[in-house]
Amino acid sequence: MKARTAALVLVVALGGLTACGSAAGPPASAPSEPDLTDGPAVVIPTPSPEPVTLTAGKAEVRGAEADVVRFKDRVVYRFEADENKPSKVNCTGDCLVIWPPLLTDGTPVKLTGVDATLVGTVRRADGLAQVTLAGWPLYLYKQDQSPTDTKGEGVGGNWSVVRPDGKPVISK
Repeated sequence: MKARTAALVLVVALGGLTACGSAAGPPASAPSEPDLTDGPAVVIPTPSPEPVTLTAGKAEVRGAEADVVRFKDRVVYRFEADENKPSKVNCTGDCLVIWPPLLTDGTPVKLTGVDATLVGTVRRADGLAQVTLAGWPLYLYKQDQSPTDTKGEGVGGNWSVVRPDGKPVISK
């Protein structure tokens, strides 16, 4: 039973890395539906909605200084497999383990250096409101731990650090 649970955790963890990094298109909500009748249910952590403040700043992205958007002093990303006209979230399920969404509690988003006309929200399938910029749903990257980290840039060819105008720092 312990071996089966460990194998399931490994499958889910690897699915989170590959499902969001594939250039083939949007990730599935799970790599497959394992039989969980003998073990505990796997719960995908979702951050709690909170007040959001977006600020414009500088960061080094692939060796060049760039204007970027930050949340809590971490760079913000967009998922190229999401949609912006209209806004649609395609990072779901295990993808959210690696790429936590910027969820708002409904209070107005505070902005410094970001055009308020470009900021909005999209209602996710789980009913929560995710912050958007130029229509693109916004995320953080779990591996970024310091203000200088931009480790999520280009992951799987699908993730981009976001400029204050909502465009990717590095054009795809």
